[in-house]
Amino acid sequence: MSPVIRTWLGFAALGAALIHLAVGATAPFPLSVLLVGFGLAELAWGIATLATGRVLTARIVVGATLIPVLIWGATAVLGSGLGVTSAQTGLPLYPMAVASLFNLFLAATVAIALRRAANGPPTAVGAAALRAATPSASTPSASTSSASSPSGWRFLTGLVVGGFLLSALTTPALAATEVGSHAVPHGSHGVTQLIVPNSGGHGSH
Repeated sequence: MSPVIRTWLGFAALGAALIHLAVGATAPFPLSVLLVGFGLAELAWGIATLATGRVLTARIVVGATLIPVLIWGATAVLGSGLGVTSAQTGLPLYPMAVASLFNLFLAATVAIALRRAANGPPTAVGAAALRAATPSASTPSASTSSASSPSGWRFLTGLVVGGFLLSALTTPALAATEVGSHAVPHGSHGVTQLIVPNSGGHGSH
């Protein structure tokens, strides 16, 4: 798995964590416990993935990331059958849809990576070890440095694109939650409302 994909996995986990924490803060008690718990787990896993550059507990992630999606789906189906809207269930539609998109991306990407690793040729590890043991591989050269430059640019581009997508999806999703609706609008901090006294009564004096 490329470093860019691992970074995107960390971003997706952070986005899902923020949304689940925001929704869980105002959801009914049983759903609140589940969403906050998954949000904290996603937050910890996302930070660990970005910090270590490794996909930790990959097999657990594939199944665990689908649980919030199933909870939301079951709640939406039951609520629809009883004539209860998504807002009344405490799970707003748009934020949960974005969080589920993040979770599905996590589950699908990690599952594909595990499948490719299982079906990979057994000689790949030996070939990598052979290249690492070759003296020429450890000797820096102009061709090696020039070949590593594009990968650095690709990683930087992937990092910027991933951060942009995270912000573009997560920000409106958080704003659509009940917690986000009570947030102070940007730019309104420290603004004092000017009260103008009513001058209509001056003519009566």
